[in-house]
Amino acid sequence: MSAETEELQGFYDKSVAAAKSGYPEIDADRLAAFIAAQPGIEGPVTLSNFIVPQSSGASNGILLFTAEFGRSGERRREDMVARYAPGTTMIKQKSFSDEFLTLVAAYKRGLPVPEPLWLDADGSAVGYPSFVMARIEGTPPASAMYSKGPLADVSPEARKAMMLEAAGFHGRLRREAIGRDELPHLLARGSGETDIERELNWFLAEARLSSEPDDPKLEPIVEAHRWMVAHQPAVREGTLVQGDSQIANVMFRDGRLAAVLDWELAYLGHNEADLALIVFLTETMKQLDKHVDGTPTEAEYLARFEEEAGAPAEHYDFFKLFPLFKTQCILLSGRSFQPAFEQVWTYYLAHLHAELANAKRIYGD
Repeated sequence: MSAETEELQGFYDKSVAAAKSGYPEIDADRLAAFIAAQPGIEGPVTLSNFIVPQSSGASNGILLFTAEFGRSGERRREDMVARYAPGTTMIKQKSFSDEFLTLVAAYKRGLPVPEPLWLDADGSAVGYPSFVMARIEGTPPASAMYSKGPLADVSPEARKAMMLEAAGFHGRLRREAIGRDELPHLLARGSGETDIERELNWFLAEARLSSEPDDPKLEPIVEAHRWMVAHQPAVREGTLVQGDSQIANVMFRDGRLAAVLDWELAYLGHNEADLALIVFLTETMKQLDKHVDGTPTEAEYLARFEEEAGAPAEHYDFFKLFPLFKTQCILLSGRSFQPAFEQVWTYYLAHLHAELANAKRIYGD
């Protein structure tokens, strides 16, 4: 391991901790009143067993709790999760309404996602834009996915099976083909003539919202954006993509996928980009977190994705650029939370340049 990557080890844990250190606490009384006001809920509503996860969720406030309330004349106790805006948001264009509505569509299709319950889009009830969802039983995910969470203390064989199942989910999502008729709210995400352009433009706007106009760090992002728009391939119409497919957003139970979490970056596009992020993080997290055995190869990931999708991956070499481009944009959005921003920026930028050079060999300069 180089001195550079050794210095970056623990980056994800440090970033999450730095972000969460400034998050406000949600008001439990206001949250209880919000739940009590929902149709079919009978008071009184009492909340208990509060837990604030510390190893995941850098861009949102997250509160786990138990709610006791009445429904149809009977008292009930249910475990729930509140996801809320953390004051100063890392992702400037974040929409809690969009994320909630996307979860509604995915849940209706029977996908393994938490059941979305209630939305406070403007924060007028709870105090922050937020929504409440049912809590899934399982091992909590962790941003440092090899040293903590469900992938940490398992055999290499079990680790590989779990990681392949996570990739398979994105193939299944492609097969489901949840389109714009079920997700009309995502049509307003970004501007452009194609699904590819809209998504790239959304992230470029995110980077610019967090940078001065003359920031030199915008230059490689703009250059990559320009090339990707000019060389975008002809592809199928975009359908639902989760948008942040790192396995740190997957909850497992008894070694099997229980739920896919964190749909705030969902968009209408092409699931091959999410597959590319899984493949990329599988190897880079061995440098940024810890080395482990029993991880799938790129070929194994592709085979599982295509099996679940029921179709071959399209323009995978082009979509390998998506997660690297997006990572640079998000790094600018969250630079104030990053304890080793310059080193991380340089590390990921080198990967973007290398992948862009590879794409140019295939698609032209």
